[in-house]
Amino acid sequence: MRQAYSLLLAAATLPMLAYLWWRGRADPRYRQRWGERFGHAGADAARAGVVVVHCGSVGEVLAARPLIEALLADARWGRPLVTCTTPTGSGQIRSSFGTRVDHVYFPLDLTRAVRRFLYLWRPRLVILLERELWPNFLHTAQGQGVPVVVANARLSEGSAAGYRRWRSIMQPAIATLRLVCCDDPTTAGRFTTLGASPQRVAVTGNLKSDLRLDPALPERVASMRTALGERPVLTAGSTHAGEDEALIDALRQQLAQAPNTLLILVPRHPERFDAVAALLERAGLRYVRRSADRLPDADTQVLLGDTMGELMLWYGVADACFVGGSLIPRGGHNPLEVMALDKPLITGRHTHNFAQMIATLRAAQAVREVDDATGVFRCLEEFRHDPGARAVQVACARQVFDAMTGATARTLALLEPFARHRAVPAAPLQSRHGATTIWVDPERFDAARGELFDAAWWQRQGASQDRSAGRGRVREVHDAAGQGYLLRHYYRGGLMARLIRDRFLARPLARSRAMAEFLLLGQLRARDLPVPQACAARHVRRGLFYSADILVALIPDATDVARLLHHERALSTPQWQRLGRAVRQLHEEQVFHSDLNCHNLMLDARGKAWIVDFDKCGFRAGDDWKADNLARLLRSLRKELRLNPGLRWSEADWPLFVAGYDSPPQPGD
Repeated sequence: MRQAYSLLLAAATLPMLAYLWWRGRADPRYRQRWGERFGHAGADAARAGVVVVHCGSVGEVLAARPLIEALLADARWGRPLVTCTTPTGSGQIRSSFGTRVDHVYFPLDLTRAVRRFLYLWRPRLVILLERELWPNFLHTAQGQGVPVVVANARLSEGSAAGYRRWRSIMQPAIATLRLVCCDDPTTAGRFTTLGASPQRVAVTGNLKSDLRLDPALPERVASMRTALGERPVLTAGSTHAGEDEALIDALRQQLAQAPNTLLILVPRHPERFDAVAALLERAGLRYVRRSADRLPDADTQVLLGDTMGELMLWYGVADACFVGGSLIPRGGHNPLEVMALDKPLITGRHTHNFAQMIATLRAAQAVREVDDATGVFRCLEEFRHDPGARAVQVACARQVFDAMTGATARTLALLEPFARHRAVPAAPLQSRHGATTIWVDPERFDAARGELFDAAWWQRQGASQDRSAGRGRVREVHDAAGQGYLLRHYYRGGLMARLIRDRFLARPLARSRAMAEFLLLGQLRARDLPVPQACAARHVRRGLFYSADILVALIPDATDVARLLHHERALSTPQWQRLGRAVRQLHEEQVFHSDLNCHNLMLDARGKAWIVDFDKCGFRAGDDWKADNLARLLRSLRKELRLNPGLRWSEADWPLFVAGYDSPPQPGD
């Protein structure tokens, strides 16, 4: 189904570009920076190892501000890359953070665009705001071992129902999420039902509750309010088509009884600014546009807020505030900005996007809910004539707001494990000669040379000996300095081995056997996991097939568990527990080891546990497979016991391993 989704999205690319071009009539920025939408970024712009914070548009950027500021204040996170999908969101990012963050557009959910974006930036963590869940992005990030979390997650019943209809696509995507920090318990339950692991879903609250007002805002509000004079002011923020018309009609009725009323009308989407101005013209109302840099005079009836980033100012000068998207079945918008400014809040009945918050406000008598636009102005009049009731509602809303604070701290506490050990491996050195491609780790070798896979060359450097391992043969080699390596040629298993012993059907280079293991080991070592270093890999194209080799650093003085139990000694309780913790570290990073057995677990002379042989392994979503992975290891121990009744292992040792698996990492592991 995901492949079908990808094909459908690819077919829709030209219509999407046409749509962007059409949107560019009102906002020319839609016709710019298209390369970024396909994952391109200038070579001088992309920086490996960034933390990506993705915000869909303006609302998500504003919600993310407390979190981004907290990331900027902690040097461990580095300089974030903040992405969005709209020009207005881009403008808000630059307005809020300037040059303190990097910024590009988020790629379209096309497989190649997503891969290009992840390759260029190689992020160590991606934080999605609210509900920016794109199947191809989540699938590709999972395959590359990039952890993705959702912060400030919100999911209405309508959105959840849509995801359920596309369950075959969305459930695997949602299962890849490493952490979901939800606004409320209802959202947490919906994410769990849709496939998120319950252990990875937490209720942290709404990030906007930690909103810190611009220190300059009170002075701006006071100055603007003085300019407006002593007149009733209603701000209607984030309004939509259908609401603007209703509010304009209701204002005309309001003016009949309160002629000096001023409506500050702030449409949600900038492309509607001109359309709303035309509505005001047809209604015969006297209005000014904020973009014209004019202030209302005593005769002005409507101030059209057609600029970006000033909604807090307009809420601040109002006697009462209406939050749009709620008179129509849009679901409402976040009321926290009104509450932060201690203004009386008015909404319509359609607030399902914030159902939990509105229910809390309703129970605290901290919100007025109305059925139509006339009711909005009726509330304004009630607040004017009953200042005591207005003060009580504002005080109740402040109590609710204060109780909600701390979402940023709770979110950061859950993100803490991602702040550690998230280095990005260096890009391999590469050489290509005819059908042969060689990669080497620049930490080990200064050039990608073919002799690294020549046993005779190694024999001239130092010692060389054969080892049996798995279904093939591994050669242990040493350089002149005594550094040891294991040189392994890839062989097939099963019935196919009789037909094509060491040939594999051609596939993209990075996904071929040797190169995939090379890249995976580099990622795991960058995260301080107990795995060997992949030093070189070779891919040789042979028509429709290829053969492959890998060179891995030898772990000094290490012996595999099977050999220890067969020929040397039983393991101590601490050793079993270290092995358990090593496997747990792997699983915590969502790494699936396809052949987890006692031959691929090792202990060195210091007692440190290691895991080896990562052929056909990779990152896997969810948690259900982990128990099966452990069961495979247990079966391998039982098999060795059947082969050798004198094996120094018994079923009583297994709980020791499990105890280690269930315990936190220890110093020295």
